[in-house]
Amino acid sequence: MKKTNKLSIISLSALLISLCVFTGQLHAEVNLELQRSSIVIVSEPEFTFHAKSSFSWAKNYADISGALKKSEFSVQQLIDTAITQALKNKGLNLGAPAENSLLIKYHVSLESEMDDTALAINYGLAPGLRANSVATKKHERGTLVVDFIDPKLNKVVWRGAIGVFTGIESTQQARQQRVNMLLSELFKGLPASH
Repeated sequence: MKKTNKLSIISLSALLISLCVFTGQLHAEVNLELQRSSIVIVSEPEFTFHAKSSFSWAKNYADISGALKKSEFSVQQLIDTAITQALKNKGLNLGAPAENSLLIKYHVSLESEMDDTALAINYGLAPGLRANSVATKKHERGTLVVDFIDPKLNKVVWRGAIGVFTGIESTQQARQQRVNMLLSELFKGLPASH
């Protein structure tokens, strides 16, 4: 009888460990689903970037929705840092406005304030990220639209939009890392400086 009890305890322990491992795997899969993003890029057909292109901030460059302005962290600082880092990683220059520099302007909002239809009307594109699981349906979607403006033509020559699920990071460092990664992905097609 004692052997059976020991065997049962060992079997039960193995079952509990298996459940913990399975739960951990399930949690990791949910996090992967929440980390999905959607990226859309459009540009003027005649416009081409050059490795020597320089960039600077446009006047009133950050258009941040009302709900995001009220967050416990600075959304503008988060995005400014990520854009600066992504351009730097490409070897591109972000500095004071110069004669040939492209101006950067961006818009960021939550779906509750600007859904895909409104984004399409206002910006001509929408990332269209879909909520496919229970986990993603519990998180609001957010969109970041980045414009590069040619001041000589006075028009947007390149526009990229990223759709993501918001509120999944628990620390400022994790949030910054995610946004840095997303901006690097968005700017992947920009030329690298030589």
